Amino acid sequence: MTSLLRLSLLFFMALFSQCQTRFTPDVPDAVTPSAARKNTVQEAVTPAVYKGVYIDGFATILGNATKENTLLDWCVKHGFNAISVYDLNTIMANGRYAQLAKFNKKAHATYGIAQIAAVRGTAANFTQNAQYDAGRTDLQERFDVYNLENEWWNNGPACDFGCYTGILQSLKSTAKAANPPMISEAYIGWFLNPTGQDLYQASTLVSNLDRILVHDYRKAPDFGYMQERLSYLGRAAQSQNRVMDVIVLFSAESAFMFNYYSTKGQNKTFGDAYAAIVTQFNAANFDGKANIRLIGYQVFAYSFAKSARP
Repeated sequence: MTSLLRLSLLFFMALFSQCQTRFTPDVPDAVTPSAARKNTVQEAVTPAVYKGVYIDGFATILGNATKENTLLDWCVKHGFNAISVYDLNTIMANGRYAQLAKFNKKAHATYGIAQIAAVRGTAANFTQNAQYDAGRTDLQERFDVYNLENEWWNNGPACDFGCYTGILQSLKSTAKAANPPMISEAYIGWFLNPTGQDLYQASTLVSNLDRILVHDYRKAPDFGYMQERLSYLGRAAQSQNRVMDVIVLFSAESAFMFNYYSTKGQNKTFGDAYAAIVTQFNAANFDGKANIRLIGYQVFAYSFAKSARP
């Protein structure tokens, strides 16, 4: 065998080996966990590479083929490539694992949903999720993301930031122990409970998460409402030599952006809201901006968003 032929054979063997991994969502690298990046001024990713929606009422949807297909058809119609599901405490307590596996595979394989996040609130929840995922030999039946939703700033449930930190660390270790690892993320509100720890809390979040959802719960997209929180996160990321991926979280509830989205109101698309934030972000100047990268948007939640834009 000639040297050239031997090198070609080794190359194709290596390439083949790389293909023997888990199901990989068809989403650009921008939504995978951030590694340390060159510290240059960031601009938001356009168009959004992450386009997600929270699925409320999931326990009543799961297992009903008509409701499942209606949900997934609606996601495709409006360009969503990621979903975050609630109600897993109820679903898993009732042993509905087969229904969950079937839904995840359909969403991934048939509808092209790139990432499915399990929204949980405690360390025990994530342990339960890890057991479910480890038990699925078909990787398309698994989750892709572990999402922590526990509003420590609202003392809920009965948890200040010290308590929350323990859950956060458990999330990180559980997500990274998975084979292959899960993406770890959390939704955050305010740096409170206790007050006066803004940068410390931001640093703790950045060190334990791959990406963070930051809410912009306003009547219309308003980057100024987010800027201070992003500044703390960016400064924390800078001190850790990384760029933090951030997903902008909008609400389609009537108190917030329902009218903005509604076909009977301002008739703005979900992408329009993100585009407005991108414009404002790119024009803004604030400490920590170089270490924040907006990668897309998330909408709360399916029932409100579908009512606004059928």
